Amino acid sequence: MNTVNTKVHLSPSPVPMTLDLFELLDACETLSDELTEYSSPAHRQALYIRLAECLEVMKDELERPLSQYLIDRLTAEKLIDTQPQHLAEDSELLRQYCYALTQVLMSQRQTAEVNEVLNGLLFELVNLLIEDLVAPRF
Repeated sequence: MNTVNTKVHLSPSPVPMTLDLFELLDACETLSDELTEYSSPAHRQALYIRLAECLEVMKDELERPLSQYLIDRLTAEKLIDTQPQHLAEDSELLRQYCYALTQVLMSQRQTAEVNEVLNGLLFELVNLLIEDLVAPRF
């Protein structure tokens, strides 16, 4: 069983250290999507733990040079005219925001209403991070 790309069970399992950047991004996307689907505090807690693990592994991955196949996947043949729509262009900063927010949510010190808003914010930040990291570069 793939521990990242399948539905999360209540007992989180560790994130494999062999995932590449895109696999980590896919895992983060899956986990943040699941956070919007589940309301059980225990299930959400497991998802927060798994998401924090993915974001922590991603920290090391962002510091390493990209593999050639990832460079090929991220390189555009021609300049793409896009408008910057990101909160920050620094992927590491976005990753830190996501990680910090998972830590806040894991603490469970907020009201249910605040948790819902923070879950939505986490979902948006994870998606911004993914968009930033998979955007083709000229």
